Amino acid sequence: MSRVNRMAWPFSALAVLLLSVCCATPPRPAPARDQFPLDPRESLAGPFPAGVESGWEALLAGNSAKARSEFARAGSPKPVLAAEIGEIEALVLARDLSAALASCRRVLAASNPTVPLLTACGEAHARSGQALDAWHLYRQAVASAPGRPGLEKRAQELRVQAGEQLRRQAQEAAGHEDWKAALQAAALAVEVDPGSAPAWETAGDIDLEAGDRPAALARFRGALTLAPGDRTLQEKVARLALELSDYAVAIPVLDTLAAQDPQFEAEAERARLAFRLANWPSAVRAAARSERLTRGQAAGLVWWMVPEVREAKVTESVIASDVVGRSDSQEILRAVGLGLLEVDRETHRASPDGPLTLSAAARLYLRLVALLQPDPPPACLAEHPDEVVSGVEAIRLARDCKILGESEAPAVSGAAFLRALDRVQALAGKGENAQSSREEGPK
Repeated sequence: MSRVNRMAWPFSALAVLLLSVCCATPPRPAPARDQFPLDPRESLAGPFPAGVESGWEALLAGNSAKARSEFARAGSPKPVLAAEIGEIEALVLARDLSAALASCRRVLAASNPTVPLLTACGEAHARSGQALDAWHLYRQAVASAPGRPGLEKRAQELRVQAGEQLRRQAQEAAGHEDWKAALQAAALAVEVDPGSAPAWETAGDIDLEAGDRPAALARFRGALTLAPGDRTLQEKVARLALELSDYAVAIPVLDTLAAQDPQFEAEAERARLAFRLANWPSAVRAAARSERLTRGQAAGLVWWMVPEVREAKVTESVIASDVVGRSDSQEILRAVGLGLLEVDRETHRASPDGPLTLSAAARLYLRLVALLQPDPPPACLAEHPDEVVSGVEAIRLARDCKILGESEAPAVSGAAFLRALDRVQALAGKGENAQSSREEGPK
């Protein structure tokens, strides 16, 4: 043997060896089809009659008649599950849906369902307009064979369709005042497709028509979470929350609406006032809603609105003879002792039932700012840190500090007084709305 042949032999042998190894390695199975129709043999043990293979080829070619004939031949005389599944798929493709559904009922009851059987019967229901049943079957298929995008996509399509069908059923039942059926269908629509804002809104509408307002509010809020910019949902939530005195829910939504439409500003303000007053004594609530505030009522509101007033030490004893024996004497004497309200030095009367004038209110606001001791002091009061000012000057300073608006009415109402107290606290860096109030100022 020549040197060349001796050198070539090992390489030739190696090539043959590698080729034999490659041939001995079994080929990778093709990925399973993940959209209808599926191979009816999937997950079933063979061997299968010849008609199953030829029937599957006919299905893939779109020849449903030939496929049905081949699967029928494969299942005779003894039933073969793969052939039964293939025949259902052929019936669905041929639009013979009543026959397909009948076969589904029989085959599903008699065997452990495979993914192809579940999808075939799912399609039979879907194409018969029964999206909910179709979704249930596809959901089983996806659970049995995760990671198959085609099945997952189809299951999601059927989920949406089922939710829409249930929503329409609920609306139709409500139109006939069949509240039991309407409520059941609406609740099921939300359960099937919880990501659908229309499903939540329809459920809320039906709850409201059926007389369950708290349930309706919960449904509307669920819808608004999914569609936060929906103006109709915002108005539904705000209106119903106000009716139920759920101000914690109503106020943020009303504020959002007011930012888009000024007509909601007054409603948002009324809601904030009602929320604030909810746990106050009835006399204080009446004061807050008063069109013309008395001096005694002002003292009561300051007491409840400003914790520092309740906690401050009174170093000067002032006699107010017309306060003795009143139920609100503590609040009035505290306001007098802190210099928030003045007492006539000659008559020693605080006139608690007299109207609170705009000038007296302005002096109260300025003295309250000093009591709260902001650090640094507001620039608008730099020239008048402590001194007593006249009524006209007090109004000017209160306007400079944006505690009072330029068009503030001479008659001080409870609502206007509370707004001004909020601005005082904002000016002093106190209160939960300090920053926003400081930026906005009076309207």
